[in-house]
Parts: sequence; C-alpha cells; structure tokens
Amino acid sequence: MRYNAHRLLHQAANQPCLRCELVITDAQKHKLQTAQKLVRNALRAGLRVAGAYLTQDEVPLVKAHGVPDPAALSFTPKFRTQGSWAYGTLNQPAKACQQLDLDDGMYVPMSIVGLNPAVASNTLFAIVERILGALCDAQGWTLDTSKSICVRVVIDAEAHLDLNIYAIPDVKMALLEKAFHAAANRAMDGSAFSSPPPEIRLDPSEIYVAHRTTGWEQSDPLELEDWFVNAAARHASWTDLKRLTRYLKAWRDYHWDSCRLSSLVLMVCAVEALDEANTPPQPGRDDDGLLVVARALSAKIAGVVWNPVVDDKALNDNWTTTEQNQFELKARALASELDGALNNETSIFNVVERFRRLFGHRVPDNAALVSPIASASQVRSTVAAQSPSPRVGSQTSG
Repeated sequence: MRYNAHRLLHQAANQPCLRCELVITDAQKHKLQTAQKLVRNALRAGLRVAGAYLTQDEVPLVKAHGVPDPAALSFTPKFRTQGSWAYGTLNQPAKACQQLDLDDGMYVPMSIVGLNPAVASNTLFAIVERILGALCDAQGWTLDTSKSICVRVVIDAEAHLDLNIYAIPDVKMALLEKAFHAAANRAMDGSAFSSPPPEIRLDPSEIYVAHRTTGWEQSDPLELEDWFVNAAARHASWTDLKRLTRYLKAWRDYHWDSCRLSSLVLMVCAVEALDEANTPPQPGRDDDGLLVVARALSAKIAGVVWNPVVDDKALNDNWTTTEQNQFELKARALASELDGALNNETSIFNVVERFRRLFGHRVPDNAALVSPIASASQVRSTVAAQSPSPRVGSQTSG
C-alpha cells in the first residue's frame, strides 16, 4: 500500500501540520523587529559621529588610512534584512537551546575602506561594537564578538540578531536604495519571481562583506536572494521550495542541538535536487517533493556543496570528516524513513510514527491526515536516476 502524507506537512487555514508549528509567533516577530529597529537607530546615530568612538591608538591608523581628520569621521549607513527572514524560511526553533535568528545587513561607503582593507574592517568592527555595546548595556542584551563576519546581539535565551557589514562604492549608495525597494516589492508580490531591472542592479563584484581577519570578501546577499527566488519560480508549478527548505531545517534542528550543516547548504542541495530530478514532484504533494530532495541529499552532502553565486567557493569546506560522515548518515536515514513511510508501510499509524521520528512531536499524531493511494502510477516508488546539473557561476541567474 502507498500513502499520501502531504497533510502531515502542510494544511491550509492553519490547521495542525508541521508547517504551522514552524511559524514564529506575533510576539516573537515583534521582539525581533523591535530589536532590529533599536540596533539600526543606534548605528545611524553613532556612525554620524563615528570619530568619537575611535581610541587614541586607532586615530593615527585611520589618519594614515587616508582620513585627514579622524575625529570628524562620519557616514550614513543603509540597512536591509537578509537571510531566512528575507527568504521566508525562518523557523520556530525545535529545542530550547536553539535561537531565532534575524540577519541584518549594514552597508557603508567604500571610501572608508581605503587602501588597507584589514585595518578598515577591524576599525569598523570596533566602532560598531562600541556603539552596540552601549545599547546592549541599556537593554539588558549581550554583545557577542566571536563571529568572524558579523556582530551578534543576543536579545535573550530565545533570539539573537546578526549584523553583517558591507562596503560598496560611494556613488552606488543611492542605487542601493532603489535595489532594496525593488527587492522589497518582489518579496511582497508572491507572483513576482523576476530579478530587478538591470538599471537598478548593483555589480556583485563591487559589494564586499567585512571579515575580522581577512579584511573584505566579495559577497552580495541580494544576488543570493535572487538566485533563491528564481529557483522557487522554476519549480513553482509542482512544489514549494520555501516549504521544502523549512522542512529540511526542521529535520536538522530536531536531530542536532547545533551543527555546521547550514541552512544555506540545505537550501542549495534542495534546489540542485529539484533541478536534477528526472521526474518533478507531484503538484500539491509536499511529501513527494521532500522525498525527491531527500533521495539526493546524502550524495550531495558527501561531496562539495558550492556557493551558487560565487565561483569556486565551497559552503561545506569547514566541516571535519567526522561531521561530514555524520551528516551523510543522517541524510541517508531521512531518505530511508520517507521511502519506507510513503512506499512500504502497511498502516497509516506507522506512517505517522515514521514522520514523527524524523521531525518530532511537531508532526501531528493524527493518522486521519494520511491517505492511502489506490493507483501505483501516483507513487514515486523507485529512485529515479539523476544527472548532474551544471554549476551556476557568479552571474545572477534563474
């Protein structure tokens, strides 16, 4: 007997399902957005008088860096939300030890980077941390400076905000505002999967993220967001990429308290699996879409997962061999359990039990949400052969 378990994963009108359990509450959303507003306001005010936050030791470094009057250093940053909040894939944590994460990007003019990027990034991190340190003291938050490419503000045991610092050419700051508005409009319109017009497209090679040890690295979060939006559009006729990504993250969070199997790696693997599938998922069947992805996941994790918008940049080169083996084994178990549940079980109750082994109690313990399938033609009963998909280079792609 074969089964349709779509409703265990997704139902309309907020009826009990895994997806409903992944949605953050209005109170959590308000807390994150309030913290983000306070952080942005503090940085806008502080960076208008950035020179006041320099130490005596930093003043000559900044002066040698090309700033004639370091005490008068001043600039106006721009901000944009990024990461899972921007993609629409932010999940409710599976465990108390995990936190909600809001990723924010702060953009500054390239002129402050000058001729010595390492000095500029270190000094900029220091100024930002002094500004946010005062805010954290006032709000009862905690400042975490241990991350290599962001400043983390821990709001409480449940949530934190990560701030990345980007530099772009001074003359492009006005264009950046237009690009942000275009991206926001696309996000608000569920049918608008297209990339922004070229006249408001920033050159990704001109956008750099601050790194504590290496200075500045080329990175354009908008390009990555466009890549994901375009991938979702390619597969929108038969599956919902955002939901599949959220299920993968929910599976990861249930099986690990924390790990280096990043959300971006899972997202890339999901897109590649759908791109390479000989037969697309059945429309309206999140369980079948998840099975398509799960069957490809272990092989992808066992290899190199490439950044889809930055040439020759691996996303999993920070894994140890032990970690990679663990991730691969868990991914194999995911595919095996899904295959067994949908294709080999003899009871709808056992189907539910298998899904709860994968995702925990957030899957409803309700066998009525599982339906037998009468026709074998409706079932993905065999593993389809896969052909490798081409690498996507650093261009904006669809």
